[in-house]
Amino acid sequence: MTVLEATQTDSLNAATAETPFTADLSVLRQMAGVIPGALPAAINGVRFAASIRSRKFVIEGGDETSVTMPRTAFQLVYPDGTVMLDAGMDKATHDSFGEGEPFYPDEFVKLQRALNAAQLIVLTHYHADHVAGVLQASNIAELACKTIATRATLDLMMSHPHRPHLRLSAENARHFIALDYDAYYPVAPGLVLFKAAGHSPDMQMVYVRLQSGREILHSVDAAWNMDNIRQVKGKAAPWVNENVSAVIGQLRWLKHVDDTEKNVTVLVTHDDDLFERLSRENVVGGVQ
Repeated sequence: MTVLEATQTDSLNAATAETPFTADLSVLRQMAGVIPGALPAAINGVRFAASIRSRKFVIEGGDETSVTMPRTAFQLVYPDGTVMLDAGMDKATHDSFGEGEPFYPDEFVKLQRALNAAQLIVLTHYHADHVAGVLQASNIAELACKTIATRATLDLMMSHPHRPHLRLSAENARHFIALDYDAYYPVAPGLVLFKAAGHSPDMQMVYVRLQSGREILHSVDAAWNMDNIRQVKGKAAPWVNENVSAVIGQLRWLKHVDDTEKNVTVLVTHDDDLFERLSRENVVGGVQ
């Protein structure tokens, strides 16, 4: 049984059960200082596209209200370079999710420029809107050589691509920096990945400590909206295949962090209102 098939089975059996999420914030904080060097000075973000969904699909019990779900990627700015958190996707891949939804060419150009300039690119999981910016790039070999992906993510991109046209060849897979770890992995000063399977079998969340002392906890796709976290309610989109019990456990952990750790800013990949607020407050800048 493959990793994906096992997760699909778990999803069927999960029902409304909840699996406690055991990530330890104190361990993340400690690991953020393991790799010597200057911490990142800033975190930037880019919204290169959006999907418009009824709230009833975004959160269990939601209504017919339309919700704008931006497609985003984030950039950590170090004194000597940048690290990209996920790679976004091109217009053709975006259109494969539904013709006519917003795509912002100028912002995608900024994303492409940021990927090309980055010292390192980190893929959090295999879904198209997180990896296609590398997989569809004309210079895929060049980008792949500085892109970290777990072995699970590479295996899924090769065997079960999120979109058929994104299937990763074995030849191109060899260019990536393949990563295999247990629970936590410090990637760079102030940057720690940690396992969070649920939304997908390979998903990771991201912890960041900035020079200012601010802490960023990127929940990636555990939630689509901060209300998923605040209400500890999962998604209700029939096309999304998740390990529901694992996701609910993650949402409860994220709510606890958001409620009790005032120095920690939680990021959510697809929450437009949150992105707007963090931009206004200068917590998240524009990609360079």
